[in-house]
Amino acid sequence: MSVFEETCKAITPKNIAIGDAVKRTWDGVVMYGNYGKLVDMTAQYAMATNQSLEDNTLHIPKRCMIIASADHGVAEMGVSAYPQDVTVGMTQNYLIPKGAGANALANYCEADMEVIDVGIAADMSWVPGLRHKKIAYGTKNFLKAPAMTKTQAIKAIEAGIELVNEKVKEGYNVFLVGEMGIANTTSSAVMTAKFAGITADEATGRGTNISDERLKVKQKVVHDALIKYAHIDKNDGLGILQSVGGFEFACITGVILGAAAQHAMVVIDGFNTTVCALVAHAIVPESMDYVMASHLSAEKAHVRALKVLGLEAYVDLGLCLGEASGGSIQMGMLDLAVRMYNELEGGAQ
Repeated sequence: MSVFEETCKAITPKNIAIGDAVKRTWDGVVMYGNYGKLVDMTAQYAMATNQSLEDNTLHIPKRCMIIASADHGVAEMGVSAYPQDVTVGMTQNYLIPKGAGANALANYCEADMEVIDVGIAADMSWVPGLRHKKIAYGTKNFLKAPAMTKTQAIKAIEAGIELVNEKVKEGYNVFLVGEMGIANTTSSAVMTAKFAGITADEATGRGTNISDERLKVKQKVVHDALIKYAHIDKNDGLGILQSVGGFEFACITGVILGAAAQHAMVVIDGFNTTVCALVAHAIVPESMDYVMASHLSAEKAHVRALKVLGLEAYVDLGLCLGEASGGSIQMGMLDLAVRMYNELEGGAQ
């Protein structure tokens, strides 16, 4: 049995009794009103991480930010405002000058960062600290051929699973996920349209604030891809990923599945990482018990994607970038909620 198969088989539903116990603690000390979504956050965290609630306290989350980078062959269709070598520049920026927004946000929420190359269309061997798991030098243009083979998709998923397994052994129990890859919102638009059953126009947003003219090109690409892959069932997560996805999406899907199998939680970011959750959901629906949403992306189809998953964003800041930005903000709120819970009457003093 492969690592992918073993991981999927190991995923079990959350323990609802743990969540009920957490809510009872909140209810026991609040004399009027309630703390709303802070209660939901702590209950979900406790269930996802299968906490024993010894002394009625929760472990403070130990968090790891994982950013997966890869390139998309569909970029050659002119769907992005930026050239593909931006993927190289941003990825090295995370690790050498450490001057990206993701670095600042990781510092803010006290998350240790891991950056993994699963498909950048360039040699990245010169970047120190980068995890080298390149499946190929970018995906194929999915309008000409499937983005990747099934074997490649599973290999990229397993790269995410193996990284989670390693970090769980080091004590990490919450993973913030982000991605970097020029043209990846085009891929996400096609995938969301497939999973949510919506049109190309409904699924396609401006990504990195592209022009009206370029948006029309992007919408046509998404439309043509939906026609080309109309035969793939919306419940075939692996088939949709293989046909129009990205290697970074496959890797993050693996992070979600791996975390679920290990009773760890994943905080997804915006549009792109929600698509990864859609894939994981199609493969193992119970994996969503281990996923927490963060912010509502400015991409117009993000809310539809979250609805399919039964998840709701906690904040809406109009962010138009990934890189675990919203997840970092949500991590700050989750940390607050857990620490507050532990200070409640009956908790740790």
